[in-house]
Amino acid sequence: MEKIKGFLGIVFLVLVISACSSQEEVNELAVSDQVFEEAEVATPSKSIDMDREILNQVSTKAEERMVIYQGYLTLEVKDFYLARDKIQERTGQVGGYVVESHHHEGADGKLFGTVVLRVPKQDFEPFIEYIGTTDVKIVEQSTHGNDVTEEYVDLESRLKAKRVVEERLLGFMEQADNTENLLKISNDLAKVQEEIEHMTGRKQFLENQVELSTITITINEVSIGTSSIQGDELNTWDRSKKLFIDTINVALLASSTIVVFLIGLSPVFVPSMILILIIITYYKRKRKKYDQTLD
Repeated sequence: MEKIKGFLGIVFLVLVISACSSQEEVNELAVSDQVFEEAEVATPSKSIDMDREILNQVSTKAEERMVIYQGYLTLEVKDFYLARDKIQERTGQVGGYVVESHHHEGADGKLFGTVVLRVPKQDFEPFIEYIGTTDVKIVEQSTHGNDVTEEYVDLESRLKAKRVVEERLLGFMEQADNTENLLKISNDLAKVQEEIEHMTGRKQFLENQVELSTITITINEVSIGTSSIQGDELNTWDRSKKLFIDTINVALLASSTIVVFLIGLSPVFVPSMILILIIITYYKRKRKKYDQTLD
């Protein structure tokens, strides 16, 4: 009986020792896994892969659509400067600004040019309607919009992810234990910061294009008497000036034609005139001798 009790005691002792040993192994494995996970987190390339996780957590729904509006107008006006000044004045009134303005003088003395302006998106359509109410003729008009909502949301999500990675890399730099790891983290951090700067610039560009619409206006000053302004009465001074200029042009054209004609035909005209003069002189002398013979 004593032997049996001794044997059972030994078995119990072995089981207790085995259980303790297994628990220690489990604890060691847990500690090893924790150290391994920390090493993985401390690796810069692993932290950069967190972008996908961040992207999946960001909602892809926008509260309102982001649309870039652009408009193009071609106008015919009687006074270029007057029409251009009205457009620029109206642009300032709605809180916009002129991006570009230039003009040229045509062969007929009339001006034509282009004005490119930016106006707040809420004033885009009202501004075009205002131009139609002024003393101009709209010969061409087109508008279109470019929806950049998806690009903007995706850009914003990627930017958030990159900023999280940047914060982690900055923390890793403080914990770097040697120069080699510090250099690797610094290189990864520089790349991430460059991407953040690029995405931030693109995001600001989209926001600016959405908030301010672009309108390009081509202005053509029409000539007096063209079909574009039929029905308008011309005053006496304009009509007199036009007739005076036309008369001078006709006189100059006639004089120029005569001079060109004489110079161009001089190789034939000069010898012919000399020959005619010789013939006339000959017949005059002959006639004179004949008259003297009769006397």
